[in-house]
Parts: sequence; structure tokens; C-alpha cells
Amino acid sequence: MESVSGPHAGQPLLTAGAPALAADAALILCHGRGATAQGVVNLMDPVVRHRLAVLAPHAERSRWYPRPATASRADNEPWLSSSVDCVAAALDAARAIDIPPERTVVGGFSQGACVAAEFVRRTPARYGGLVVLSGTLPGSTDELAATELDGSLAETPVLIGYGGADPHVDRERVAETARVFEAADAVVDERRYPETGHEVTDDEFEAIGGMLDAVLGDGSP
Repeated sequence: MESVSGPHAGQPLLTAGAPALAADAALILCHGRGATAQGVVNLMDPVVRHRLAVLAPHAERSRWYPRPATASRADNEPWLSSSVDCVAAALDAARAIDIPPERTVVGGFSQGACVAAEFVRRTPARYGGLVVLSGTLPGSTDELAATELDGSLAETPVLIGYGGADPHVDRERVAETARVFEAADAVVDERRYPETGHEVTDDEFEAIGGMLDAVLGDGSP
């Protein structure tokens, strides 16, 4: 990822799934804190489809930023901007194999979900989808309340899934994250699982699969 600056410069971009000549859509995945690009690819194996390229950037020391997502964005710089650069580099890699943003789903789990959400916040456009699993937009409570996107998501489908028993995800921050994306013309699907902790459910895998089927033209948009 030569275009990445800051702490994550020089980290690898893992590719999996369909080879470039056979890919019609892309899935960009950001791993959680303490995890790896290979780990998140393995985690999301249930949603892999034919004709789907998978791209997973890796964070320096397996963390995208050092402080909690509830810290001010400035307190997590320059790591946060560098992590956004990693997602942008993955999107550029998809473009290089003729897959545009509107056929690319961007997502992540835990800290990686926060990174995916932050990338879309900073770079609003029509994407194939945004998947925020067990995470929210990063930033302090005041920052989140004041957040507005400088552009439209043009009906990009957004899945925000989290467990009601997850100690790392606050319900009010999820609601604020949903509000921010809805105000930018996204179609938000917020799913709360009351008995679930910090994990991905079968229902979320099914929802992501439906989103990918739509991007690939194998289901209703």
C-alpha cells in the first residue's frame, strides 16, 4: 500500500477470493484490534461469493489507533488518518481491477468497523455497502453529536450490527452513527441482538450476503 502515509505505511494488503480477471465486485475488510487481515478474512468466510474479490489491509502492530473509539479524533491521530488511508488504498486496488466503489462493500469488525465507518464519513460517495459490526463512528460524544457528512451516500446500504451484551459498544453511539449516515442519504439497517456479546451473528452474515448478492446482481438491489 504505497499510498499510505503515517503509522500504517508499508503494511501489506491481503487479497483473497476471486482473482482479478474473474471479479465483478469487491469486499474490503478491516480487522479488529489485536487481530490480523487473515483473521478477518477467515471470520467473513461465510459471506464469500463467486466473482467477489476480498481485500484486507493490515494495521501496524495489529491496532488501527491506540486510544478508545470514544476519545476525540485528534487524540487518535495520526493513526486514524493513516487507517483511513489503508481503506483508500484497498479501494484503489479494487478500481485497478475495474471494480468501482458502487460495486465495493467496505466493512470491518470492532475497531476495524470504526475505521470503515470513518473512511465513509470522510469520503462520502455511492458504495456497494458499508458494514459496521460491533463498532461505531469514532470520536468524542460531542464530536459524534455534531457530525455531518460533506456529501451524499446516495442510498448506499449500511448495516450496523451489535450485541446488546457487548461491553464495547454503546447503544446511544450506535444511534448517533445511524443518524449521521441516514442524514447523508444512506439506507441504514440497524440490528441489535439482545443476548449477544462482542461477536458476529449468523443473521449478520446473512444480511451481508444479501448485500453482496445485490452488488453482484444475484438479488434485488
